[in-house]
Amino acid sequence: MKAAMFYGGKDIRVEEVPDPVLAPGEVLIEVKAAGICGSDLHSYRVRPEQPWFPYPHTSGHELAGVVAALGPGVTRLKVGDRVGIEPLHLIGCGKCRWCREGHYEACPTRGTVNGVRRHSSGFAELDAAPEGNCYLLPEELSIEAASILDVYACAVHVVHRVPVKPSYHVVVVGAGAIGLSAAEAYKALGARQVIVVDVVDHALAKAKEVAADEVINSAQVDPVEAVKELTDGEGAHIVIEAVGGRAPTFANDVHMVAHNGTLGIIGMYSVPQTLDSQEAMAKQMQITWINSYGAWEGVPEFKIAMDMMTSGKFQPLKMITHRFPLEEIAAGFAAAANKAESGAIKVVVIP
Repeated sequence: MKAAMFYGGKDIRVEEVPDPVLAPGEVLIEVKAAGICGSDLHSYRVRPEQPWFPYPHTSGHELAGVVAALGPGVTRLKVGDRVGIEPLHLIGCGKCRWCREGHYEACPTRGTVNGVRRHSSGFAELDAAPEGNCYLLPEELSIEAASILDVYACAVHVVHRVPVKPSYHVVVVGAGAIGLSAAEAYKALGARQVIVVDVVDHALAKAKEVAADEVINSAQVDPVEAVKELTDGEGAHIVIEAVGGRAPTFANDVHMVAHNGTLGIIGMYSVPQTLDSQEAMAKQMQITWINSYGAWEGVPEFKIAMDMMTSGKFQPLKMITHRFPLEEIAAGFAAAANKAESGAIKVVVIP
């Protein structure tokens, strides 16, 4: 089969590699679509050392496809089923306290199976996945939409970790896929006002299209003052940080939060941040870290996202702006990494 092999940084090559070998309980997936995640771009922009995944390696944890073959012991799925895949790096041990509570995203050995680190490889023609990680897609849900269920599951986790009330003003900082999906989730749950902050005009236009009541270009105006103007001088009950990386957004996030408000952080910072603890204490604000997703009250957040998507509460096809064949995946990553120039929001690879 053909697969994209990652040699570090921008060195991505499509090569012939062996087909996956199915373990008991696994199915072979013919990948039909795979999204490029913001976390993929961290290692694309800088070549980090990854001892658990030596170079070269495969990648691609946002994917959907069709079941092509069944491994030993598979009973629920059949060949030809259309499925969305909960990525392998979220597999918990099933035994620790956090897994027993359903919060496998917090498992200390998350992503390790029989002592081996596992990850999904959606940037390929074929991938293997445990049957339990495969969700049958409703007829009305397209494969492309399902390929970014992982994004929307993160948004579901955001609103579970930082719940909203109808009277709340919500600010989402970052109009990438995660930020926009969080904005959609808060809008769907009835937030009084959803405000999206970014520096790219086309991303803010997309935010307005899918969920935002107001948008702020923080390269043109002081975002803190703009938020205060939109919230009667009080600040936002909820601020969601969805940029991360090396972005200098954390200080403004804190300034935007209202007294007794909450700052939720899902953007993965790659550099240390400095907190004004006096302001945080004076406001009695909460800071909540949000890592991926798991289950909530016994229901997988991946499934909740699928149900919300199927019912029309999410608009994934508006999020997908660019599609590239597997052979052009390097161009796809370049477009995703330079959204200001490419106009991309969400880039999907079609093997």
